[in-house]
Amino acid sequence: MAEQVAASRLQLIVSAACAYTILAILSRQGLQHQQSTADIWLPCGLSDALALRIGFWAVPVPLLGVLIDNLGHGGHHLGRAITVAIGHGSGCAVVAALAPRWMRGRDLLASLRNLFVFLGVAALGALTSTLIASLVIPALRDWSQQGAALSWWAGNITGSVVLAPPLLSWMGRNSENQRRELLRAEFGLLLLACGLTALLVSADWIQVISLRPATLVLPLSLWAAYRFSPAAATPVTGLLALSLSWLPNPNDQRLLSPNALQSQELLALTVSVALVTALSVLVINNSRMRTSRQLRQLAGSLERTVAERTDQLAAANARLQHLSDTDSLTGIANRRRFDGLLSERWRMAAGSGTSLAVAMIDIDHFKAYNDTYGHAAGDRCLQQVAAALSAEIRQGNDCLARYGGEEFVALWSGLDPQQAAAMAERLRACVAALALPHQRNGAAAVVTLSIGVAAQPVPRGSLRAPSDEIQHGIDALLKLADQRLYAAKSQGRNRVVGD
Repeated sequence: MAEQVAASRLQLIVSAACAYTILAILSRQGLQHQQSTADIWLPCGLSDALALRIGFWAVPVPLLGVLIDNLGHGGHHLGRAITVAIGHGSGCAVVAALAPRWMRGRDLLASLRNLFVFLGVAALGALTSTLIASLVIPALRDWSQQGAALSWWAGNITGSVVLAPPLLSWMGRNSENQRRELLRAEFGLLLLACGLTALLVSADWIQVISLRPATLVLPLSLWAAYRFSPAAATPVTGLLALSLSWLPNPNDQRLLSPNALQSQELLALTVSVALVTALSVLVINNSRMRTSRQLRQLAGSLERTVAERTDQLAAANARLQHLSDTDSLTGIANRRRFDGLLSERWRMAAGSGTSLAVAMIDIDHFKAYNDTYGHAAGDRCLQQVAAALSAEIRQGNDCLARYGGEEFVALWSGLDPQQAAAMAERLRACVAALALPHQRNGAAAVVTLSIGVAAQPVPRGSLRAPSDEIQHGIDALLKLADQRLYAAKSQGRNRVVGD
């Protein structure tokens, strides 16, 4: 594994050094007319981008690149080339050492802090490179406005501003998103506008543009910065800057004239300022979009959390409601639930003019059952009776509840007295069929039920009656069923008494 990593890094260094050489050749092409163009040294952009991305592993790139470039010229100035290579390597080392430490992460365009820290460190690296190169190039000791040192330093900075942002924007990005961005119709329109602008100036139709670099760079750069991601916007701004220096006009002059700006180095720095302005807009716009996206994600997350908490609360309330409405021993409705349901069914019956039937149910001699078999057996008996009764209760508007102790109550909607009595008889029979032993229950010797049934129609329109009158009608129905339960017990138990 270590050998593979070393081989991969070596391959990266060699390929980057070759790219460094090619960029050096392109940069010299732009400097063929030394007195009429902005000095843009593109290799600095490559080495600074690699220094931020891979750290000190980028230092050999400018060292090898400068030496390979010198060999391409016959190697006549090898000693000077070695010193210049050391200078560029030292500048790269400055960026590798300071930029990651002072930036918040390695994303150049993540914030204005990262952008300006990187540019400041790149300027410091360019200064280091210039000072070391001045040891073998005496002209680089002149830092006056027309001096070569200022031009060398400005060209290195401009090269970093032009090339580093697009390289860093394309490193480690989602290629599918990049392709989608570049295929947008608006991006094609932007490229067309850039080409037409360069054509107009190169044809010498609009001479005033050649006097102001920002006149050409800023509008289109700001368009790219405001409308596109860094992966799409930074190559456009870089190409615009290069076109200012490399595209000739009919008089064989460059688009930018140093005569209009007094010096070549000021020309390069002006291009850098225009690009930095566009990059700042790009950073601000991307921060705004990132913040907006994060806010949308947070809002969506908050909505999901609220929905989940609402569902959990509803489920908890439902469980709590179920617990509060359910008898813990038998699992059927308790008296509280029955009272509420009876009131609700009364109002429904009053609206439709149907009848209600109530059956009061009591297990015969249950106290004696507990005394004989124990309270644990009594609890099991109550559970078995409740299960048997529940199986006979219709689903929907009917209800079975534990009324208290060994008493149960059944509620039916829409049954006349005869039908209610028949339903009560089914309840009695189903429990008798269980044949639960009960030695102290007389001749039956099994668990039996006594049931009192009351059924009556609810007058249509009584819903509008005062609440105390409604409650009086409910109480009267329960009292009648209870009286008939008492009658069933008085008549020998194990029977149903109704109308």
